[in-house]
Amino acid sequence: MSDWRDIILKHFAPGVGPVTAVSDADALFRDPGVFRAIEERGFSLVQFEDSISFRFDYETRFRPRWDAGDALEIAIVFKPGELEFETLPADVLTGARQLSFTLQDVFPKLSYSVVSQLETVHFDALYRAQDQYAANTLGEVMTRDFILQHVFQIVPSIVNTESDLLRLLCRKHYNKTTLPEAFDEHLIAILRKRPQFREWPLELLVRDRKAFWEFLDERWPVFVRDTRGGTSVVREGPETLKYPGPSLLQFQHDDVRVFIDNLFEDGILTPIPWSWDEAVPETWIRVGLIGSGPENTELRFEELANHLIQNCPDDGAAPQLWTAFAHRYAQARLLWTEIGAASRAKNDARFSTLCRHVNDRFSVWLKAGYAGIFNYPTVTPLMVHHLPGYLAHRLAKGATKKAALVLFDGLAIEQWLAVKEELRKQAFNRTFEEDALFAWLPSITPVSRQAAYSGKVPRYFAESVHQTDRDEARWRQFWADRGHHSAEVGFISMSGDSGNDQALEDLDLAQLRVLGITVMKVDKIMHGMQLGSTGMAGQVRTWVEEGFVRRLFDRLIAEGFDIFVTADHGNVEAVGIGTPQEGVLSDKRGQRCRIYSEPVLHAKALQEIAGATSWEHSGLPPNFHVLLAPYGDAFVQKGTKIVCHGGASLEEVIVPFARLECANSVP
Repeated sequence: MSDWRDIILKHFAPGVGPVTAVSDADALFRDPGVFRAIEERGFSLVQFEDSISFRFDYETRFRPRWDAGDALEIAIVFKPGELEFETLPADVLTGARQLSFTLQDVFPKLSYSVVSQLETVHFDALYRAQDQYAANTLGEVMTRDFILQHVFQIVPSIVNTESDLLRLLCRKHYNKTTLPEAFDEHLIAILRKRPQFREWPLELLVRDRKAFWEFLDERWPVFVRDTRGGTSVVREGPETLKYPGPSLLQFQHDDVRVFIDNLFEDGILTPIPWSWDEAVPETWIRVGLIGSGPENTELRFEELANHLIQNCPDDGAAPQLWTAFAHRYAQARLLWTEIGAASRAKNDARFSTLCRHVNDRFSVWLKAGYAGIFNYPTVTPLMVHHLPGYLAHRLAKGATKKAALVLFDGLAIEQWLAVKEELRKQAFNRTFEEDALFAWLPSITPVSRQAAYSGKVPRYFAESVHQTDRDEARWRQFWADRGHHSAEVGFISMSGDSGNDQALEDLDLAQLRVLGITVMKVDKIMHGMQLGSTGMAGQVRTWVEEGFVRRLFDRLIAEGFDIFVTADHGNVEAVGIGTPQEGVLSDKRGQRCRIYSEPVLHAKALQEIAGATSWEHSGLPPNFHVLLAPYGDAFVQKGTKIVCHGGASLEEVIVPFARLECANSVP
């Protein structure tokens, strides 16, 4: 077998019976590929997480179809230990086929205890490696080495020089490779035995991505001064380094240099002020320097745009590749707003080509890859509705003592990058751990924001799916269901305007363990924006300059909260193609989407609205039929340029997710 999923899928041939109950100890059925393949075979896959949600699904989605004579087949999946076959509802279990799967079925030659620490996204590479290289059964230590080499491309035995170590760490953290704790400990133990790495803070640099970037950041000026000549624009003096270890790193080594320009292009490392017009001819160094004019920003944009077009994920990519790519794409879009009108005019064709190319590829991926990601385990969140479960997991295991979820309504990743830049100018010297999440499609507030606060897929709040006033109730219900007293749970919606701080002051933050905060300002800016994405970036920067965001974060940190930043959806610049004349036929008349409760009306509109595409998803409520506008278009007056949301562009669908742990943040 070439795919580990075939071990499961061979048991799901059509016609085996209406109900299959599956014991899934290792969350194999939460893999998006398994979900998609089972649904393609005609089965509906349902995760049994609680009896109320399951009964709702069973009675509304399945029983009526059976009663109508449909030959519908469903797979009911549960996790043993939390449930067993005999604990399923008797009327469901009667006559059901019973199956059980574990990682041992998929990886019989590898240590179960080691493999069980991995996310399913790594199983494709591991299964191929087991088939090709695992001749015999491996124990724990050998399985760990096997996985490091064949899944993560890390071979500790060949890391013998400083350039080897830098290359390993750059690759690990740039690719956002998160190793299980036992793997990190194993790697550190091997490297620590080498005397050449005695001064390096390996325990920190191997585990902590943001610490490693700070480690490089503070050593970049040392390298430039020592190796390139030129004149620093800032005052030179003795280096005060936060992190121990060698002060002069081998950035110029071939194995390291290949990462450096990407790190500056992506905004991960911070360029330094420098007079470099003649002193530094190499492009890979110039992107890490700020000259006296706009040359650096334009150079960074050009280099990054070229790289993005060449390295865009394909339609078979794992969703995590798209969330990582979204950060680089957002950096290019932010640079575009900063390069000045003349440079934008010169690069307009390049920018347009970039955006169209990326969204064409993303559109293809969405049709196949998006369907199953809502089932992904919440301990490694992938969609916005995973966030409450993720926070609950961190609180339960003690990784977080107090959690504040700060949701900026309508904040795209490119604007989050602008927020961070402005905070840095205000001497907010704390570094967020960066990631990204998928919003719900259609990317509108009632759907995606309710999901983010409820921890549920939209079909479970069908009665309020068009409302925007249920967030607090959903948030409080989630935590009540998990045993948190109401006094421990807070929620507040803030405009984000100057003088709005008092609303936070009125809360008794000392007794809270979890706090949900919606900040409305970005969405308000967006809906009044007439100057496109460039004007949007400028207005967001101006707002952050006023100090509200800094004061909010400072207050939360002072009260001991870890801060988790996200958004319900992003936004995109679009041009009107005309407003469809539908009267009251559409239940939701958004600028980038139309929603219909009647399938006949949906089908009619699909034929009549030029360029619109249909969107269906099993996680949406019944009778919720969506039309989406093409990329760059909006259902508004023809020719009108606006910034809006509701559609399926990467800018709208993949949103920021950033974490700042208060205990580990350094002022």
